[in-house]
Amino acid sequence: MPDHMPQDAGENSLWAASSIANPVNEQLREAMQSDVLVIGGGYTGLSCALHLAEKGASVVLLEAKSIGFGGSGRNAGLVNAGVWQNPDHVCAQLGEEAGQRFNMALRDSPALVAELVERYHMDCDLQPSGTVNIAHSAGGMRHLENRCRQLQELGSAVELIDGETSRALSASPYYRHGGIRDPQAATINPLSYARALAKAAQGLGARLYQESGVESLTRKNDRWLATTAHGSVSAEQVVVATNAYADRHSHQVRTSTLPVFIFQCATAPLADDIAAGIIPGREGLWDTQLLLTSSRIDKDGRLVMSSAGRLRGFQRAIRENWMTRTRDLLYPQARGANWAFSWSGQIGVTSNKILRVQLLAPGVFAPAGYNGRGIGPGSVIGKRLAETIVSGNRDDFPFPIEARYHEKWRAFRAGYYSYGTLALQFLQRR
Repeated sequence: MPDHMPQDAGENSLWAASSIANPVNEQLREAMQSDVLVIGGGYTGLSCALHLAEKGASVVLLEAKSIGFGGSGRNAGLVNAGVWQNPDHVCAQLGEEAGQRFNMALRDSPALVAELVERYHMDCDLQPSGTVNIAHSAGGMRHLENRCRQLQELGSAVELIDGETSRALSASPYYRHGGIRDPQAATINPLSYARALAKAAQGLGARLYQESGVESLTRKNDRWLATTAHGSVSAEQVVVATNAYADRHSHQVRTSTLPVFIFQCATAPLADDIAAGIIPGREGLWDTQLLLTSSRIDKDGRLVMSSAGRLRGFQRAIRENWMTRTRDLLYPQARGANWAFSWSGQIGVTSNKILRVQLLAPGVFAPAGYNGRGIGPGSVIGKRLAETIVSGNRDDFPFPIEARYHEKWRAFRAGYYSYGTLALQFLQRR
């Protein structure tokens, strides 16, 4: 059964080429019953299925394409805590008490990923070397000083680093202003992690199917009935964990976020001396530029870089050329290396940059809007949803559960973002 990883013509994903085998190889071809139906085979859905199975609940997971097909198999692989916005912003949006619960629930999300990797012996190239939010300018550093203070007040183990340390950590002449280092964060092969979650869930009795998109979800005799092309699942409760890859059959989730793309480029393994001279401590970096750029060296010595945009049609050459110019600015020691891999993926973005957990109907939960930070938070939300579903106690769920939410002017705003980043990448650093 194909894995369906490429999304646009010409894409070549490093993660698809280097991840562990997909343990799921069946379509749903019968009528089934379960306590819980999970729709979506990304981090949230897989973590939810795993933790439901741990608690003895019967669970079926349906994935429309293949495990990790969406953002879970297409991201940069930085395992960070919290959300993009500062803790104070979360409290301003949700209220002080609700914001604090939200922030605390995600503060240690990399620790959950590490714990799952260790407990289930996951082969996913976890590198617990930390991550660095690195400043590209003095103004960026002032922002990071404020963010670091807020994170430390939350109890995070982050530390502020100065310009000299940032130059040493990055081995880049460009990063000379400082940053925030999180020693508890990590990097990972993101698709391998998704597939390893699936394997662990299967080992506990969860039934997982791919190529099994849900065509209808209806209420029948106090249960939910989901139909696919060749089968059906009847369940008491449902978790719709499709996020940015929600299709027309889950339009309520689809319209709750803005469709925004990121792309990655990766070299072939660099010569040992060159690879050793780029981010020598193997932290994952992401910076404060308007066109945010992340960088890491993977276990085989490849330089992997990420930024905003989709590699579709004529956009591919513009974005890849910009990434080459950016790489040569940040890491001149890698100048001349060809991109062996390039691929893109979609993320769900919300106006307030905070993820949402919607209650679409009684017993139907739909978390979405990770804003590009899904590995740790998705793992946490999947676990906490499983706990809430089994216990029936929503009071302990640390994330606000909202009614349906709709982002306004989605297509216009997404197009503005896409072509705005493309214009900047066409003009910048020529």
